[in-house]
Amino acid sequence: MTMLVATLQPEYVPVGITPILNWKEPPILKYCDEDYLLLVLALSICTQFLLMIYVGFAFMQPSSLRKRQLIEDQQKTYASFIFRRLLFQLDEAFFPSKGQERLDSCLKSSENVVLAIQLFRRDAFKVLQPGQSLSSALASDLYYVLDEEEHELVFNGYGCSHSRVEVTEELLVYLLYPERNLSGKK
Repeated sequence: MTMLVATLQPEYVPVGITPILNWKEPPILKYCDEDYLLLVLALSICTQFLLMIYVGFAFMQPSSLRKRQLIEDQQKTYASFIFRRLLFQLDEAFFPSKGQERLDSCLKSSENVVLAIQLFRRDAFKVLQPGQSLSSALASDLYYVLDEEEHELVFNGYGCSHSRVEVTEELLVYLLYPERNLSGKK
């Protein structure tokens, strides 16, 4: 610290040390030779380059982009699954097996429809409002589909290849809140 003060203020200069700035005398240009100017210029360029790299990584964050894409893919897959499961459960509810009484069949169908819609609503809210910032590990747990459930849908004709509907967030919102879309078109 003493060296810094001594070189900046000539009245505190110890013997044998020349001050960097002498405020009492005009600057002498012979001390500013080209080597020092090139060194300062190089340091300035390096500092700006490092700052650009830091800002670039702060904005881009390549690993973060990859994680975000992975989470979005998991959400799309899960949204497609819950939509296809809803269709399957509604078909099962509306077309019961033939051996049941008519009144029992209607009551059971009504219960199954309500349960299918409640299950769809619960899972659709998971996709639309995950409730927290998701890491890819949390997303894989939250949007997990059992293989048995997927195989059952495929076996009954509700596989991904059979569905021609792209399940987007807009479709999920429309299915959850159809009254919003109807009131907007009037």
